[in-house]
Parts: sequence; structure tokens; C-alpha cells
Amino acid sequence: MTISWGNWDVRVYAADAWVSLASRFGAEHPVIIDRLEEFLQDPEPSVRLQVAQNLQVIGVVAPERMWAMGQRIAAQETSAEIVGFYLQYSMDPFSVSEPERCEAVLSIVKNRLFVDLYLDEQENQHLQDTLGGWLAQLYVGQGRALTRTWFEEWVVEPERFGGLLSRFTFNLRAAFFERYKPENTTQICAICDRAQESLALILRPAITISAEAHGVLISDAGDADKEAAGKRFEAAEKVIHQGMNQLYFGSGAFENHGDEKPGLPNESAMARFLADYAEILALIANTRNPATLHHLMELYGFLIPGNPIAVFETIHEILLGRGKEEGYHYESLGGSVIVEIVQRYIADYRSIFEDEDQRNRLVAILQIFSEVGWPDALKLLYDLPDLLR
Repeated sequence: MTISWGNWDVRVYAADAWVSLASRFGAEHPVIIDRLEEFLQDPEPSVRLQVAQNLQVIGVVAPERMWAMGQRIAAQETSAEIVGFYLQYSMDPFSVSEPERCEAVLSIVKNRLFVDLYLDEQENQHLQDTLGGWLAQLYVGQGRALTRTWFEEWVVEPERFGGLLSRFTFNLRAAFFERYKPENTTQICAICDRAQESLALILRPAITISAEAHGVLISDAGDADKEAAGKRFEAAEKVIHQGMNQLYFGSGAFENHGDEKPGLPNESAMARFLADYAEILALIANTRNPATLHHLMELYGFLIPGNPIAVFETIHEILLGRGKEEGYHYESLGGSVIVEIVQRYIADYRSIFEDEDQRNRLVAILQIFSEVGWPDALKLLYDLPDLLR
């Protein structure tokens, strides 16, 4: 938060005091609501913030004036941070009971983006995060058509809206796995469907943008073109990585998940997930970020029980394709996780390698890591004839 105040900023404390009075006495004394409106015009952002982030307190005593002031904040407030705090705290309690009015306010904010309200400065990150949360609530949570149209506009510009899209995806971690719980309902499954569809909508243009930008970066283009391409590439890969993270951490692939229950608790759920998310996993496999590829390998390692043969063949395809292109086999963490995966296959699914094609795939995986000097991979390759007997 960049807005601050000290002990001598008496107008801040005065505004806070009037806010405290509003919920109890606002109905009988409309002058209190008048004073709140005046504070919203104060030249000091710290004073305006006291009202903007607590406007919900008059939701019962003066609902129409509350919404009028909210629209004024959305239309006139010059601080993106204050707009973000209003949306996050004052308007959030009405997201389910008054979604149409919330959308009306959000429409005003949307129309100001990159006109006189900018998201590309560090201090405005809070507004991006808040808008991403609202998008998750109204579209994925409630299936509202208007916010879906906004989402479709934003996914094609990760360089501008990357922070918003990342927060949106982060908020959906649990939703990606809701359908795999035994107690799910039709409504829960619909939310999961919208979450899955949303991730695909983010990934498709991001992968295209990343590929296009990478082509420029390895070309003979000028420095200015390469600099612009680098920014596009970084923005696209960031949203891809965020999507990968939510699947990785939400599935249960990350062992130290604390109190969070794994999204895929058994083999049946893993098998369904592999089928349901096949397109999304294939899209992520096109990333050029070794960190994203690493989480993808770890996720596939976790998903082995769901479909051992299909997972093994996919791991082989990625490692000898995009993984090799991006030098994933040079990463020490990559060598460790692949050795663990191979050891698990030999211990639990050795019969797979009775097929010659599968044995050849296994050898190819170990060779690519052995050739760059990883000793555990080299030892496994050397011992492989004995291990497969």
C-alpha cells in the first residue's frame, strides 16, 4: 500500500470517526452521509480512502446513496489504489446479492482502464488483483455473461492485463478440482467447468504470443523490436506459469501442502483429470520456461497412477521435444525429478517395459540426462538391463 498517514493527519481520523457513526446513526441523521460524501472529495488520498474502503457500512441505512457514491468513486477517483480498495472491501459484500449493480460499477472502472486509470505501475497492482478477484467471482462463480465478454477481451493482452489474469487464475485453484470431490453438485461442477474453460482461454493466446515473440527474439530483428518482443514473451510466460502453478499446487503434487487437501485424492480422480485437462496440459507443454516445465514434470509424476502408459509417453515426448529445446536436461532439479519418476516406473510398473517401444523411450529419457553428466541418470542407464529382468 502506497497511501500512508501519520498522527498529525487529523482529517484522516475525522473521516474514520464519521464512518464509525454512519452505520448507527446515518438513518436518523443524514448529515453524517453528507459528510462522507464531502470526504470523498478531499484532496488527500488518505482521507478519501477512509470512506472508500468502508462504504458498505451505510448499505442498510442509505443503500441508494451508497451505490451513488460507489459509482462516483469508480468514475472520478484518480487513485487506482483507492478504487481497488473500494472494490475489494466496500463492494464485495454485495457480489452475490447485487451482482447487476456490482457489474455497473465495474463497467465504469473497465472503461477507464488505460484511459485515465493505469494498471502498468507498481502501485496499481492492487487494482489488478482486485479486478481479477471480481472476474473469478462473477464469471466463474456465478456464470455472468457480461464479465465473460470482458475476460475474452483481456486474455489476448497479457502484457497489459497479466497481473489481473494471474490473480484470476490464482483464485481458481480450488475450483479446478471441485468436480473430483465425492460431495460435488451440479452447481459445483458448472463452476469447475467454467474454471477449466477460463484457463484454456488464457493459455491459448499466451502460447501463441510466446511463440511469436520467441521467433522475433531469435531472428535478425532490430534491438527495439527485440526489446518489445521480450516484454511480450515475459508477460505471456508469466500467465502460463501461474496457470501451471495452480494445477501443481492444487492437485496435491506438492507434498508440503499443509492443511490444504489434495484436489486429486485417488487414482480415479487422477485418471479423470488427465482426460478432462488433456488440452490444457498439452498447451502448457509448449512453454519455453524451464521452471514451468519442471512443475509440469512433477505434476505428471504425481499423476502416474491415473494412466501410467499415457503419462510415460507424454513425459518422453516433452523431454525429447520442448524440454530438450529449452535445456531442461541441464537443470539439476530436472535430473532429480526424472530419475525419481523412472525409479518409480521400474519399481511399480515394470511390465510396461516389456514392450520394445516403451523400453526405447525409457533409454532415450535416461540418455538425454546422462549425456550432460547427471550421475544418477547415468547409473540408472548402466543398471537398466538388470533392473528390467
